[in-house]
Amino acid sequence: MEQCGAAGVKEFSFKNGDYSFSILNLGCAVTSIRCPDRNGNIANVVLPFHDGVSNPSKLTNTNAFFGMTVGRFANRIAGASFELDGVGFSFPPNDGNNLLHSGPHGIWSRIWEVRKETDGFTCLLKVKDMEDGFPGDLDIRVRFSMSCDGVFRIHYSATSSKDCPLNVTNHSYFNLAGDSSRDICSHVAKFNSSRVLSVDEGLIPNGSLVDVSKTPFDFRSGKAIGTDIDDPSLSRTGGYDHAFVIDRFGRDCDVHRGFTQFAHIYEPSSGRMMQAFTDLPAFHFYTGNFLNGIEGYGNRCGFCLETEFYPDCVNHSDFPSCILKAGDLFESTTAFHFYTDLSNAGSCVKMCADAASKEA
Repeated sequence: MEQCGAAGVKEFSFKNGDYSFSILNLGCAVTSIRCPDRNGNIANVVLPFHDGVSNPSKLTNTNAFFGMTVGRFANRIAGASFELDGVGFSFPPNDGNNLLHSGPHGIWSRIWEVRKETDGFTCLLKVKDMEDGFPGDLDIRVRFSMSCDGVFRIHYSATSSKDCPLNVTNHSYFNLAGDSSRDICSHVAKFNSSRVLSVDEGLIPNGSLVDVSKTPFDFRSGKAIGTDIDDPSLSRTGGYDHAFVIDRFGRDCDVHRGFTQFAHIYEPSSGRMMQAFTDLPAFHFYTGNFLNGIEGYGNRCGFCLETEFYPDCVNHSDFPSCILKAGDLFESTTAFHFYTDLSNAGSCVKMCADAASKEA
């Protein structure tokens, strides 16, 4: 199904059994992921931007990036500048002195071509050399698909005519209750992460990785998101707004070690559960601390799991590299599996149920 709106903005929808999703050609943005709860009631589990079709300029001016495909470089670049192959690149800062989500000309601000596939859609975009401040003619594709058993998959592929940084993510805000008037603090989360990136006052990595043991960042055994969200150590960000390093075997800098499950999320009242997978080295966990009434959404009524290379990795030679070499093919996949606590999901169901009962 296709819905047309202002300035050439269109919404596309795909349904597979009880599961469905919708995207915009503006920003390659996810506007809905609909799935059943334990009683079979179907609801949207991401926060939609209600005026995305009729008022697209409002969407691109919110700085909340609802469901958008963010890049070329997602997250922050220190000092809004970097050097590549001996050439310096600088941008107007939009987050203090830093660059956040590539600034106003990022791929999230563009109209993409959308092609229908048997299991979803492929979105295509071409960005010219330096058109967005980054080097190289970029040809990028994002394929969204939904299986009949609730696996929502995002596959990224790209080539560039010059070496360029490429750190692309999806900025959907999840609320598994299917009720955006409720916060996400009772959601139970378990992360496959024993380290987070240490950051300075501007949320720029200082180069250190911090052990999560005995800190608010320790989700390895599962706990409600709200358990430590008001800890004094999180006061600067008003909650979680941090990059978690995904635990894997092998060297930190090898990002081709395969598809890894990095998160389990459980919402007790609906019974909805979500497993998250990626082949990237980190994810940014953001609890919607600065929504501040945008589109009527209160703070902490959605959370993001933004799979990524490390923030500011273009300025850290010892971080996993996000540099796409000229002529090479970049490919990456992130997937979310939606199901309920009545399904046969084994240890995840037991872990989440146990953690929820402890928090009650």
